[in-house]
Amino acid sequence: MKTFHLILLLFILFCNISFSQSANNFDFSPVEKEIQTALNTKEIPSIVVAVSKNGKIIYEKAFGYSDMEHKIKATVTTSYQLASVSKVFTATGMMLLQHQKKIDIHAPAEKYMADLKFKEVDGISSEVKVIDLLNHTSGLGTYFQLHYGDESTKSDSFQNAFKKYGSLFHPAGQVYEYSNLGYGLLDYIIEVQSGTTFSSFVEKELFNPLRLKNTFVHQSNKNNIQIAKKYDANLNVLPEIKTNTKGAGDVYSSIHDLISFGMFHIDNNDHNILSANERLLMRNYKNKNVLYPNYDESFYGFGWNIKPNDHNYNIVWHEGGMMGVSSMLKLIPDEDIAIAVIQNVYNPTFCQKITNMLSKIVLPEYHPAPINPVADYTSYTSNPSYFGKWKGDIKIDALSIPCTLTFKDNGDIIMDYLDYTYQSYFTQNNPIPNKTFLAMGLVNKNSFLGMYPGDLPSEDIRHEFSQFLSLKLIKEGNILSGIVVALAASEREYYAYPYYIKFQKE
Repeated sequence: MKTFHLILLLFILFCNISFSQSANNFDFSPVEKEIQTALNTKEIPSIVVAVSKNGKIIYEKAFGYSDMEHKIKATVTTSYQLASVSKVFTATGMMLLQHQKKIDIHAPAEKYMADLKFKEVDGISSEVKVIDLLNHTSGLGTYFQLHYGDESTKSDSFQNAFKKYGSLFHPAGQVYEYSNLGYGLLDYIIEVQSGTTFSSFVEKELFNPLRLKNTFVHQSNKNNIQIAKKYDANLNVLPEIKTNTKGAGDVYSSIHDLISFGMFHIDNNDHNILSANERLLMRNYKNKNVLYPNYDESFYGFGWNIKPNDHNYNIVWHEGGMMGVSSMLKLIPDEDIAIAVIQNVYNPTFCQKITNMLSKIVLPEYHPAPINPVADYTSYTSNPSYFGKWKGDIKIDALSIPCTLTFKDNGDIIMDYLDYTYQSYFTQNNPIPNKTFLAMGLVNKNSFLGMYPGDLPSEDIRHEFSQFLSLKLIKEGNILSGIVVALAASEREYYAYPYYIKFQKE
């Protein structure tokens, strides 16, 4: 009998030792050393990280201060704004409505948009489906607007913003164009069809069922939640920052909640709120007719970027970035691995570095490629069909601004246009010629990216700042068309406003 007890005791001890080793057979010390160096050199104020494997959280930890001024340490339950990682939550909310049969994602979006309508520009008319909004192929342009709590400048409501900028720059289902406005429209559709606010809907139908106790949309009414302050690159505290497209960037979450949400998305079991097949569709859907020029042979599903072969692994991810925020949620579904990283400073390079380090620790044979949106772009000189002069105009409301774009074979690109400054356009209507070299001119397939300094006569543009104008064009034979995006050249991000532009080769 004593021998039996001894054997039983040894067996229990062996089991305990084995369990302990299996839970701790990954060495995360290199990541912790890298993070500590960044904290010591004031590169970041805080960072929270988590890893799950086979349905269990195997590592989660907080580093640094969520509030540097008051020496409040970050914890795994501290809530951070997620910026664009919010889109995964919004897409999941839309799939909940689909699951509840309150919408059909294959139906026209205008069926669910109440009084909002898409605007036609240059005769571009197309039936946009909800599914086109989910995977950024609606034809809407690049857009954002940030409001800072310490500034008196007013920002548009979403409805006003959509009435101004809800133009279709391409027919639906043809071109991938990342659009915060599209995801703002998704949260608006959720409100219209659920009969409640976007915040209330996702709290009741998503956050609560998944026990995401520290996840909410923008301003929480839960006073017990610790929220991380945001910091600029010099680690100066930033005021409250709010977007007018909630579904695109206003979700807050803790690292514990975010990794739990990631686990939900790769769980093969059916849930009451969404089936395994519905979640699989979100991270696998691809429109084969769409031009996807970004992220090195990747495509966009419903709220997820998808890369089928990243050094032999299928990866699914979304990153987020804005003033005071960098975030990443990455899934390796075939290995049942989820990785989450959040910072309260905009430093996407470090956020991605830590994500990749965590990836290699839990999957040593995996060598993740850098996540680079312009990985497949090269100089336009690699495609001589661009060489020569292209003549066109920029459309802003009823105004057409003549312009030419000249591609030289030596790598120079010249944008020549009539520069209507704010003062001259609205008082004297006296444009002046402006010739500028583009700072960038890259092509991938039929997609062209460029950027140049300038200004445009829009009342929304803050003309006290210099402007960067970004070109995002699609080439079809002798036609280049798409958007020119106005961005303020200032220490703070304020907006990205899209305007239609079209050229024809002379």
